[in-house]
Amino acid sequence: MDPRKKWLPLHTLAASGEFYLVDALLKHNVDINAVDKDGLTAIHKAIIGKKQAVTNYLLRESANPFVCDDNGATLLHYAVQTASSPAIKILLLYNVDLNLKDNDGWTPLHLAVQARRTDIVKLLLIKGADKTLKNQEGLTPLDLCLYSGKDTRTYELIKLLKQLPKRR
Repeated sequence: MDPRKKWLPLHTLAASGEFYLVDALLKHNVDINAVDKDGLTAIHKAIIGKKQAVTNYLLRESANPFVCDDNGATLLHYAVQTASSPAIKILLLYNVDLNLKDNDGWTPLHLAVQARRTDIVKLLLIKGADKTLKNQEGLTPLDLCLYSGKDTRTYELIKLLKQLPKRR
């Protein structure tokens, strides 16, 4: 039987933030980077569930920070989708590339702009996100703003994208 079709206890425990049970399971040589039927690892589940202690622990225990899902999305894409600044910051400490595109050409910055999260956009720009990258439709993150209506949040996003990072 394909192991990807089975229920993986590590994934469930990581998603629910059961820190001590995750620790106990890993002491029994469970594969920390095992992939489930959706192409996700335990660290994906921890990030999706916003379980920061488990995310940090899995990374320290050598979970692969560079893993991508079946759609080419990185852990950083997931951290941005859940608007988790702590997860974004810890992943960047592991030198993940914050400009990697998923299969549709979307970078984490594209996702942050689409979600209209000015806080996450600002963080990504300060950390070096490339705002000139285009997705498969040929759109940059700034282009996405032009489709999101004329309101205060859109203007804030446009302002951030035009100003950051500051020239030295």
